Amino acid sequence: MTFIKSKLSLLLIIFYSFTSFGQTNSNEFEPFLSQKNRSFPFLLFSPTDNSSAFKVSPLTAKSASDFQFNSYKVLVNLKANVFKKIYSKDNYQLAISGHIDNQFVFREEKSDNFNGVTHSLFNTDYFIYFHNDFVLNENNFLRINLYHRSSHLGDDFLLKNDYTRTENSDYWSNDPANYETVEVLYAYNKEKIGLYAGASYIVRTGGNRKKVSFQTGGVFKNFETDSELLNRVFIGYDLRFLENNDYNLDFNGGFGYAFKNNNSLRLEYYNGYLPYSRLEKEIKTSWLSLAFYYNLEL
Repeated sequence: MTFIKSKLSLLLIIFYSFTSFGQTNSNEFEPFLSQKNRSFPFLLFSPTDNSSAFKVSPLTAKSASDFQFNSYKVLVNLKANVFKKIYSKDNYQLAISGHIDNQFVFREEKSDNFNGVTHSLFNTDYFIYFHNDFVLNENNFLRINLYHRSSHLGDDFLLKNDYTRTENSDYWSNDPANYETVEVLYAYNKEKIGLYAGASYIVRTGGNRKKVSFQTGGVFKNFETDSELLNRVFIGYDLRFLENNDYNLDFNGGFGYAFKNNNSLRLEYYNGYLPYSRLEKEIKTSWLSLAFYYNLEL
């Protein structure tokens, strides 16, 4: 408990140290607040945010570890998130969203049968969310998520890396990446800064998975310059601490260029445990990403 309290104290210090900056303002190129039907802000640099995206990520991890994931040179994400508002009244909104994240891996191979670049469907993550969103006031937002996650490794990736020969007879019968979660998030927004923090607890899991996680992040935006180009630039970060990974820090951060409707082009850096698949506890990695994010709402 002492360790968890120290982590919570660190998150609170980071979160509240910036809350006095900026003033509220309406901006059609605002990256943090939704420009359509979503009442809760985007967790812009969270690797598991409810956003659609196309990402190309050269891996920067130096050593291969566990099932040779880091021996691949490039990771490509195709993410699709569809959001639908179901009900709203006063400051409350109920919405549902579905999220699919496909990950493909590429590497160069040389053998008697093949010489060139090969690729595999590494994994697909599926999420279904029920969002309970509350607009507390102009600057403060609360979200309570109930969601299901399931994760499925790609067949060709398994075969190429001899996953089917695992010596653990219970490996495939227990799936720690299949679970249901309750998540509580708080967000704060001003003209030049947006912040968020939250915690989640897994209420059911298909395997031996530890259940608590914490997350915080922020974005600095709406810089005052004489250049319209620079005024659309934003900088942000995301920090995650999962009990399942012994509360090791997972970091994602970078900068982006905002378009209308919460679409953006971003350059990101990730370092931590793999945020996808049932292998997330087994693989520590890093990558640079060039990504285009786009917003799908019904």
